[in-house]
Amino acid sequence: MDKMFARFQDVYVSEHRFENKNLHENSEFMHESSESRDKSVIGEADIVIPFLSQNFPNLVAAENVIRAYTLKNGFAIKIQNTQRRVDKIIYARTYVCNLAGENRDKEPVEDEEVLIGSVDSEKKKRRRDKLPRSGCKFRIYVINRRNTRHWEITSLELNHNHDVVSPFKINLIKRERHVTAAQKNLIKSLHVSGIAPRQQMNIFGKMHGGEEQVGFHAQHLRNVVRDFRKDNLGVNDVQSELDLLHRLEEESGGNIFIRTLIDEKGRLKCLLWVDPRSLLAYRNFGDVVAFDTTYRTNRYAMSFVPFTGVNHHYQSVLFGFALMRDELKTTFEWVLGTWLEAVEEKAPLAIITDQDQAMAGAIQSQLPNMTHLLCLWHISNKFMEKLSTYYAKEEFKGDFNNCIYHSLTEEIFKDMWKALILKYKLEDNIWLQGLYNLKHKWIDAYTRNIFSTGQKTTSRSEGMNAFLDAYVGSCTGLKKFVEGAKKALERQFMREKEDDYNTHHKIYCMRLKTALEQHVASIYTKEMFKKFQDQLVEAAK
Repeated sequence: MDKMFARFQDVYVSEHRFENKNLHENSEFMHESSESRDKSVIGEADIVIPFLSQNFPNLVAAENVIRAYTLKNGFAIKIQNTQRRVDKIIYARTYVCNLAGENRDKEPVEDEEVLIGSVDSEKKKRRRDKLPRSGCKFRIYVINRRNTRHWEITSLELNHNHDVVSPFKINLIKRERHVTAAQKNLIKSLHVSGIAPRQQMNIFGKMHGGEEQVGFHAQHLRNVVRDFRKDNLGVNDVQSELDLLHRLEEESGGNIFIRTLIDEKGRLKCLLWVDPRSLLAYRNFGDVVAFDTTYRTNRYAMSFVPFTGVNHHYQSVLFGFALMRDELKTTFEWVLGTWLEAVEEKAPLAIITDQDQAMAGAIQSQLPNMTHLLCLWHISNKFMEKLSTYYAKEEFKGDFNNCIYHSLTEEIFKDMWKALILKYKLEDNIWLQGLYNLKHKWIDAYTRNIFSTGQKTTSRSEGMNAFLDAYVGSCTGLKKFVEGAKKALERQFMREKEDDYNTHHKIYCMRLKTALEQHVASIYTKEMFKKFQDQLVEAAK
């Protein structure tokens, strides 16, 4: 490991020097001889308090000194403005505190969850936490005047109107992060060598004298790895994958259903797989399907999308799966349409998903006559986030949960909802309006008469994801992924065979010893008998 580290470090240092050499050679700020610098020009490594008329040899040196000062004093800066001459050369720049300006509340449409009842949009807005901007007036203006060979601070304000960060938390403050080209190349080399992101951060920390000195966080490193995975899903990967799939298809006598979608660059965009045993399971138990896209488990960061249901042992069973490169409406339409082809155009009675709008649009397009239910867990998990001011209060929480979970009829729900909105003055809450528009997809008063095999969430799909983890990992390539998925399927059907055996060759424990209990035991599987038995015992009390 030490030899590998030394080799990677040598390559990194070499590339880093080359990168810096190019930066200085091509910079409009650098000059041929350091002897010509004014005596007031300071070095890049010095950490001093910025002052008016302070000079620097170039903009890079100025920015390094300013950033070193800000980090030493517990705050971060950002570039507010950059000025260029006609020839596009930068001649002035303004730096301000990261908390400068005011927080502006975005229009509701910017919130990914607001238009929850709409299926027209193909993209979701990503929610990010905001910095608590305070209108801080900290400001430094540097300029390279015409006919001068240095940069100069001509305006500055060093006071803040907010608390700064304590020294031992300096490395956690939000600031502009840059992963250099040399660092990206090293990250890619480490990734190809099978070194995990956490270990990569340890290596960078060792090279820079601590992780806080690296210049970026672990998330920035993972982003580089993610982009590298996607960009390197090329023609060779696709061909290797197709060769394996065709071999498996031949071994099955042509019974495995396989379809792929290739993009314009020859990369794999989507793959759909339906095993013959999955098709048989769907024929028997495919009335209700859970559809989830939250799992990424391969080297190329593609979404693993299982079609999941429940069998006669109340076990999760896979009706096929897809790998998706993106989550656009058109991609979902291809996946759903191709899956319908695989299952002999037999649509399920109901499908359970999260609140993804692109997915909802595709379902409406490909399965217009099917009941679409929303995962109750995904919705309820957002109550605290979306209604934090209210949901933290026990009175509101009790009223809200009573309305959601205990309305016996549709009319009772409508009356309780209306009373709740008026009592807490929530008429303008657009997120709640969106939920109300979709009440027929998730409120029990509307869905209790819809056959759903007892499923209210996509947890079956998530359970299938966890089951698959035993066979594949985050660095698994597509070829190994398919082989691992095949093993997972074999294990799944083995569990079903084991429970079939137990059902037919073991005697159930009778709790009431009634004729009804004994009759049900003779026709139900063990798990379903237990569910019936619990209700029978409860009713006998």
